[in-house]
Amino acid sequence: MIRSAGLVALWAVVAAAAVLAGLWAVGGVGSGITSAGPRPLTAAEVDARLSAEPAPSPVAPVSDAPGSAAVVSAAPGGTVVASCPGPQIVSVSPAQGWESKNEREDGGPRVTFESTVDDSEVRVDVRCDGAVPVGDVRVERD
Repeated sequence: MIRSAGLVALWAVVAAAAVLAGLWAVGGVGSGITSAGPRPLTAAEVDARLSAEPAPSPVAPVSDAPGSAAVVSAAPGGTVVASCPGPQIVSVSPAQGWESKNEREDGGPRVTFESTVDDSEVRVDVRCDGAVPVGDVRVERD
């Protein structure tokens, strides 16, 4: 009888310890998942960060060999990869929040990036300087 009471007491202690360990583990995991984290930006903070855009960078030729391709940064609208002779547009990658369209102007190909958020527009006119593609980038805001 005493032995049975001892086993029941031991079982109760082990069960309580297991429940406490489980609660401690779930609490530790839950605090990492449900913690506040970084606070969302206000509309004014988003506008301030978007207005501090980097200036368009010059063409970065991939190589100087004839028929080479170059990446033209059309910041903030995206990037254009062009090649010579031609010039030819190899690919266009609009940045998030921008759409692109390819056009053919008298001076050569043009890529226009239009913002889906505001009335901003970035135009990239592509021409060849020898065997190296060059992009003339203009940023317009209404």
